Amino acid sequence: MLDALVDVPLGDLLRRCAANWPGKSALLGDERTYTWAQLDAEVDRVASVFARAGIGEGDAVGFLLVKRPEVAIGFLACARVGAIHVPVNFKLHPDQVADQFRTAGVRAVVTEVQFDSLLKHLLPMLPDPRRIIYVDEGRRGEGRWDAELPAWKGNFVAHPDSVVYYNYTSGSTGRPKGAVTTHRQINVNGIATANGLGFETDDVYLGMFSVFAHPHELFHRSILTGGAFVVAETLNPRVAAELIARYRITWTMGVPSFYEMLLDFRDAHGGDYSSLRVLEAGGAYVSPETLERMEAAFSARFLPVWGSTETTGVGLGMLAHGARRPGSSGKPIPGYAIRVVREDGTDAPTGEVGELWMKGEAVVSGYVGQPEETAAQFVDGWYQTRDLVRLDDDGFVFFAGRRSEMLKIGGIRVFPLEIEQVLAQHPDVRGVLVVRAEERLRGEVARAIVQAAPGSSLTVRKVQAYCRERMANYKVPRIVEFWREIPKLPNGKIDKKAAASVPVDPGRDERG
Repeated sequence: MLDALVDVPLGDLLRRCAANWPGKSALLGDERTYTWAQLDAEVDRVASVFARAGIGEGDAVGFLLVKRPEVAIGFLACARVGAIHVPVNFKLHPDQVADQFRTAGVRAVVTEVQFDSLLKHLLPMLPDPRRIIYVDEGRRGEGRWDAELPAWKGNFVAHPDSVVYYNYTSGSTGRPKGAVTTHRQINVNGIATANGLGFETDDVYLGMFSVFAHPHELFHRSILTGGAFVVAETLNPRVAAELIARYRITWTMGVPSFYEMLLDFRDAHGGDYSSLRVLEAGGAYVSPETLERMEAAFSARFLPVWGSTETTGVGLGMLAHGARRPGSSGKPIPGYAIRVVREDGTDAPTGEVGELWMKGEAVVSGYVGQPEETAAQFVDGWYQTRDLVRLDDDGFVFFAGRRSEMLKIGGIRVFPLEIEQVLAQHPDVRGVLVVRAEERLRGEVARAIVQAAPGSSLTVRKVQAYCRERMANYKVPRIVEFWREIPKLPNGKIDKKAAASVPVDPGRDERG
């Protein structure tokens, strides 16, 4: 049934939900909730706010907001008037945000008072004060989010292939890139993942990624199925636990490290998690041991997936009605094709590591305002992910690492993830990251940054001996440092760039 909705623009999908389920819960916030009929009416009102500010077809609108209901409402209002939603990573340096505004052609912004210090760097690109719209209650300016206006009556008609979204990469590994995304691409991914992973009409969904990371995934399955979705700041496991209990959330999406924090919170403080049925996990490797432990702890299906900005969301996963292979990222979601490619451009045989390439209707065509990056990563419809993977005999995909992170030790390829996987199994290791380091005589070597369990008696020699028993000698980390905490990005992923930038110190031990 969902397949018939692939060419229905987002604004019309919302109308459909309001007609079919007017009194059913739709958007659930920390302090406010909306039924589908109320959400449709609120989107119409905000569409009128945009229209009064002169925002219309083809205008790029930056969203400089924390995770709150206005993010989803504003996204859908953009879709209704023909504007383009641009999520803004407010954690970036102001110069990077300004670069994003320039490349995307942003000429309007939805924001809140707490970001005024960042906004002042962007004012030269926002000459019309009507197009600076504050969502803060009681905030008065020429741009008024809370203006009491009649429902939008414009005549814009969206096409399935109209651009609705510049879906920005995080910028953690370089210049942020905005993937040019259409209504149809969002729908293709939403339908494929709902069908392939088993998302249902009665599911209540909580997306726990940062607000500027794939914000369409807050609602893109729910608006197809009529299920409810929760939009609230959830970087604190206490808040996530309270929301799960309050709204009887059935399906969550987050990085594996956040589920570890949620489990720690549950063990310390309890809570009601009985409504959960699927814990979707992306953004990092999930070991078989983690999968088994999470499923036992929460009595729910733990679902490792792989996705990207350029694929408009999840492209690999353990399909609901197929075999499972713990330790893998699953198989391609229906509608995606993959290749595993050697450095010479030929296909790697089963079991050999190569670069993952992906193709499909939901794969974008390129990046806004960045033709060189587009040419470097998109060839004949194939997106070159720069992720290194291998396939097993049954077609399951196993992640090996990022191409940029691969080590060459004595001329031999070494993947940091394989060292991390071994160390993560040590009972005294709470977290581990392996990065590149240089030694004058040996050249490139592995540097292990270890977060040890409290009271652990681990030493550098013990870590190296543990590794030596489980891997080839050249893979054993030459440098081992004990850090109090491994840095993380706002979305919960390990901040590898920040960690690698810290000068090497073989004697570092922060355990106190």
